[in-house]
Amino acid sequence: MNKEDLLKKYPKTDTFEIVGSTGVPHPYVIGPRHIAYASKHHGGMLGKDAIRNMERAEGHGCCMFKNCQLTHDEHEVALIVGVRSELPLEQVPGLQEYLQSCAPLAEQDNVKGFTFKKLPKEG
Repeated sequence: MNKEDLLKKYPKTDTFEIVGSTGVPHPYVIGPRHIAYASKHHGGMLGKDAIRNMERAEGHGCCMFKNCQLTHDEHEVALIVGVRSELPLEQVPGLQEYLQSCAPLAEQDNVKGFTFKKLPKEG
């Protein structure tokens, strides 16, 4: 299942919808070493196999921070919940219920949390 199909399976309401995902504790960052390794060993194809092979061969992973020691697989996923409301997040009616409705799918998909993004009101 691709990422777009994965996100579509989550519930959508007039106020809430899953609009994307992000890495936890931060997105995995590709750097020049990744590109060079993929070019040399994977015919230029920079996919998960190339990233994992480079991490094993060179001991180098994420380029977000010099001290990030996490591998690609150790970076986890949080879902981005789009919220259509002008109220502060803690005052938006139905938020807790919406998250609870997403929780079983999120657990099944190994999602580690949620973050929020204000969306314009539809209309």
